Amino acid sequence: MLVYLGLVCNENMQIEGFWYYLFTGVFEAATIHYAVAKIFGPLIFGRGWCGYACWTAMVLDFLPYKRPQKPRKKWGWIRLVVFFLSLAFVAALFLAHVGNWERIMFWSFIIGNLLYYAVGIVLAFCMRDNRAFCKYFCPVTVFLKPMSYFSLLRIKCDKSKCVSCGKCKQVCPMDVDVTDNSRKRKNGTECILCMECVKNCPTKAL
Repeated sequence: MLVYLGLVCNENMQIEGFWYYLFTGVFEAATIHYAVAKIFGPLIFGRGWCGYACWTAMVLDFLPYKRPQKPRKKWGWIRLVVFFLSLAFVAALFLAHVGNWERIMFWSFIIGNLLYYAVGIVLAFCMRDNRAFCKYFCPVTVFLKPMSYFSLLRIKCDKSKCVSCGKCKQVCPMDVDVTDNSRKRKNGTECILCMECVKNCPTKAL
């Protein structure tokens, strides 16, 4: 998707590309991608996209802080700012009737990805957390989080086997309390189905 659709076919697969195709009324790859992976798909597989297919996280997962080493911050508002800035950017171009939309979208795709990688890497080292970008900055989570609340595919805990050792919380890159089976569990819509908790549970309770 990043190389073929983005670089070869010049389709903007970032969030501004999604807004662009919505504004122009064109049902292209970016629109299909968002519908399947980030808007309706999460009703089935939650944040699975973030765990296995995100090209930003692909790079961040090579960094040394797979297990968060600092307490989580209440900075979720940053992603809302980025989300609405991307919408405002495309809306401004549309209202200004600018020409050469495709070229602008292509370069915003290139620059946007480089910016995401740069911010993600800096945040990872500053916060000592590979997934800091996903938690605080990524605008796509504005779509993903509400849908993930209703996800059919979820990590569940067998309370009869759980010994409350806390290993699942230690290894979770997204700080999810997987021992709570309710949909309102702490950071529940952040689970990326990485299965680190399942692999590290000593009693196979997850």
